[in-house]
Amino acid sequence: MKPRIVADGEARLRRSPECHARFRELRESIRARYATELAEAGLFRRLILHCRIAAEFRRERLKIEPSPSSLYSSPIAARRV
Repeated sequence: MKPRIVADGEARLRRSPECHARFRELRESIRARYATELAEAGLFRRLILHCRIAAEFRRERLKIEPSPSSLYSSPIAARRV
């Protein structure tokens, strides 16, 4: 099969059910790690923990997502010839 470059590859990836499923798995695994702390925490501690969870999710998501310089998401791929 011949490789093809598509202009909306990044958008297609983000809309794909596989991508949503992987992010959902990631989110659930991170929340599971913090579950006991969240259950025992007060209001302010929960806010701090939610911020930590969000930051960890962003870091892990960046490891999964393709690089911003991937060809399909670069301006070069979006140009019409």
